Amino acid sequence: MVRAKRPMINDALRLLRLYLGLSQKQIASELNMSQSMISDIESGSKEVTMEVLEKYSASFNVKMSQLLFFAEELDAQGVKTRGKLIVAPRVLSLLERLSPREIVDA
Repeated sequence: MVRAKRPMINDALRLLRLYLGLSQKQIASELNMSQSMISDIESGSKEVTMEVLEKYSASFNVKMSQLLFFAEELDAQGVKTRGKLIVAPRVLSLLERLSPREIVDA
């Protein structure tokens, strides 16, 4: 039996959650959805509806078209590149913590 490829919109929503640093439980609360529904969406076992996209869009101030475009871009990228999206915010956060708080004139 051949397993169907998970739609990229599902991955896009998962990466958005990871980028925001939210757990499935936290994002479910924000979107007024169950945690199991978020899990099913992210795993690809549930389809993403327009209602779900509208909830993400309204809650996180992201246009639905941007979410779809992001999903389309993910489809064109390799797995290695998609992984960078998860790591990048953590690296930026670390660099921010390590940077000096004041700039001293030389």
